[in-house]
Amino acid sequence: MLLYVLRFAVEEDAEKLYTPQDAPSFVDKAYVDAYYPSDSLSVKLLSLSTQDGGNVLTKEHLLEHLRAWRVATNQTVEAKGLMYKFTDVCDSVSERSTECRMDSILAFWNYNETTLRNDANILSTINRRDVALDYLGRPVNLNWVLGGVRRDASGAVVSAECFQTVLYMKYNPYVSCDAAVGRESTDAINRDVNRLSVGYILLIIYTLFVLWRNSWAYQKVHVALGSFLAIGMGIAADFGMLSGFGLKFNFVCQVLPFLLVGVGVDNTFVIVSNYFDQDPDAPIEHRLGEAMALGGSSITVSCLTNVIAFAVGTYTSLEALLSFSVYASIGVLMVFIFQVTTFPAFLALDARRELRLRLAAGGCGGCCVAPCCCQEEPVAEQLQHGNNGWTLDSNIYKHDHDGAAGDVGAPAAAPSATSAPVPHGALKRSGSSTLSASGSTGDLNVNVKVSVRPPSPDGMKQQAFVSEAPAPASGPRDFTTSTITCWGKRVFNPHDDQLSTKMIARWLPRVSLTLWGKILVVVLECVFLGFAIYGCTKVYQDFNFREMFVPEGNWLHEAFQVEDRYFGGEKVPVAAYTREPVDGRDYFYYQDQLAELSKSFGSDPYITNVPPVNSWYDNYQNWLVNGSAYSRQLVNGRAPNETAFNGWLKEWLGGTGRAYAANILINSTTGRIYGSRLPAFTKDVVDGAWAIKCVDSTRDTVAAAAPGLEPIAFGVSYTFWDGFRSITFSTITNVIIAAAAVFLVTLLLLADIVASLIVGCMVVLCDVGVLGSMHLLGLTFNSVTCIVLVLAVGISVDYSAHVMRAFLVSTGTRQERAHKALVEIGGAVWNGAATTFLAVLPMAAAEHYIFNTIFQMFGILILLSIWHGVVFLPVICSWMGPPSYRDMDGEDSQYSKKDAVVEVV
Repeated sequence: MLLYVLRFAVEEDAEKLYTPQDAPSFVDKAYVDAYYPSDSLSVKLLSLSTQDGGNVLTKEHLLEHLRAWRVATNQTVEAKGLMYKFTDVCDSVSERSTECRMDSILAFWNYNETTLRNDANILSTINRRDVALDYLGRPVNLNWVLGGVRRDASGAVVSAECFQTVLYMKYNPYVSCDAAVGRESTDAINRDVNRLSVGYILLIIYTLFVLWRNSWAYQKVHVALGSFLAIGMGIAADFGMLSGFGLKFNFVCQVLPFLLVGVGVDNTFVIVSNYFDQDPDAPIEHRLGEAMALGGSSITVSCLTNVIAFAVGTYTSLEALLSFSVYASIGVLMVFIFQVTTFPAFLALDARRELRLRLAAGGCGGCCVAPCCCQEEPVAEQLQHGNNGWTLDSNIYKHDHDGAAGDVGAPAAAPSATSAPVPHGALKRSGSSTLSASGSTGDLNVNVKVSVRPPSPDGMKQQAFVSEAPAPASGPRDFTTSTITCWGKRVFNPHDDQLSTKMIARWLPRVSLTLWGKILVVVLECVFLGFAIYGCTKVYQDFNFREMFVPEGNWLHEAFQVEDRYFGGEKVPVAAYTREPVDGRDYFYYQDQLAELSKSFGSDPYITNVPPVNSWYDNYQNWLVNGSAYSRQLVNGRAPNETAFNGWLKEWLGGTGRAYAANILINSTTGRIYGSRLPAFTKDVVDGAWAIKCVDSTRDTVAAAAPGLEPIAFGVSYTFWDGFRSITFSTITNVIIAAAAVFLVTLLLLADIVASLIVGCMVVLCDVGVLGSMHLLGLTFNSVTCIVLVLAVGISVDYSAHVMRAFLVSTGTRQERAHKALVEIGGAVWNGAATTFLAVLPMAAAEHYIFNTIFQMFGILILLSIWHGVVFLPVICSWMGPPSYRDMDGEDSQYSKKDAVVEVV
């Protein structure tokens, strides 16, 4: 925990988190960052009329826009103890100039209020193109600074609906338009994290509800403290150890504590459920040993499959998924270790309290038994050998009285308050491996044991339980107690079914495991699968960072809508970069390729012409022909030789071409160009598929136009877009590897290939269902959703693995064993799913895309996992399930012959 405090760090860089680090664009990015480190970003001031579609080309609106520009450019802000003015963070026209780069309609009046007020006819001024020049010395592009422009028959501007002033900023961690998106995203995440704490409250309330028993003696509400303590220790060990190793946390990992608490509480439910299945009169050591033998093996299967499935997620180039997978894998393991060590210790201490209250003499005179009255310390004999004359032969295991093996419609015959528990006959051994003997009673057809575990090799110890224990009490043993409440049943029996068990093990099978119920389940599964497959064909790639990571209703969305309506939507800055010629010659010899590069790049179908490609070469040539003193020395409109080309270029860059100085790299020793840049903008980004085509098209265009200059096309978004193509392959690969790993682990732990294949099929169906539901939920395939798809393998396997293991350890016909599996573990599985759902439920009200997406996908995943785990899987097992372990062991061992008795009453 100390390492966690000292070295804990959060990774917030979206490019690192959600972009495959092996994407081809990262090579280009390294080049661009090395040679053009001062790449600028744009901040836009947008002004509209208060009336929809109203004209803004009035002096009043222009003056108001001018005031907004002044507010933006006259501010002084503090960041990390330093003060910044606008001129400190704006991108200057050139290294030799302090003038800030800006595009604005206000340039027609030189950003001067007096000049604007004195203009008698602003429309006449705007239509005189020679009045205002941009920072590059070109006439201001009206289509770039005005939106919703209307013109008359002569082409003159008569009105407009929107102003756009673009301020070009240095790439600075404190000021940029992307920083505004990132800041709003971070603020939304912080607000959501505070709301998510409600999930802990809901989870705690539900846990207390599940552990509630209407008896002071059998009460287990307080045991939740031990469970949460064990879970907290596991989470602290996980975060502390990995933070100490330098693994950074990220936004996706914010949901991890909720999931780990859900997994840990699920383990608690399984252990407590198996604890209450045992004979309350049995020695504490025996009772806990049997509970851990049954419940511990079940949670071991789910834990190891989770660990392996999450660990497979580390086979990825997505930093967010890799970090989450490591934290999740180690976290599940740590929580498991503490749950099977620390929590049973709490349970053992509480078992002493339970026995102490049961031995209390008398009551408090009322209808309820208070925990403070008449308590006696159990004697050593009762702690070691059991209470009330308990022996191995008379051990009472809850499910030996179930009707699961018979007709699914038959009621359970568990011991009740009115019918005291009946001990078994002489063939009885321990709760985990007993069968009905001649002493069985009730109106059920068949009694079947839950599991087959031969006596411990330590026969001496087992024999000691029988030889040293007191003689059995005459008549049936009664371990019921008075209830806490004064209404309803006045006697509490620990073997009575809880509500979750009644729903999943008693009521559900009366429908799902009948003939017509099975047919209905299969039909519904086919319908679900059909919708899922259809949805899979409709899901498409997209990862619009600015739209997705800005919360709904945020002010930035209004700005995005204005951009979309008036200025062609989301135009992403890109550029064509030329490098040192492959043959080492001067750029003078590549003028044809430079001219073709400007022409081809500007005509690329994914590059917009508003604003146009900013070609330094075209503007240099225009200066040579029209603005320089060397026009008569030109040969075919170009410099006559290499020396003139480079010398005149330096002169131009020092004068009217100074704005292009940052786009040209010149060797200070040789005076030659060794790199250049042609900035441009893409058209409005449609979706991920469009973005991939844009990357490929611009790369092919520049490569074909200037092959001798080793050109590249790159933009700040190319790392995300280029990652789209690898995300699909990476996700499919990870899901396949995770499914294969889960299959191998279940095969190793369940020791049955048919069972492993069936569990694997349930996992695949859940993942397909989650992917298909994305279309119905309006989600796209991107770096966030692919993380959930990979994690779904580890989460969905829990429910199916629990039920399948219970099916394997039961005996009888397939129909009987399918029902028996639900009786033994169904309630705990349902409770585990409920706690996981409650943990993510507060994310439904989250503002941020990450949390909202995780809630939607996890909600669908939990529903599908429950459906396939407790409904569809038992139906399949009732038809084609694998044989039980007892059937595979054979009937020739001495224990099999003794314990494999199925008696028809």
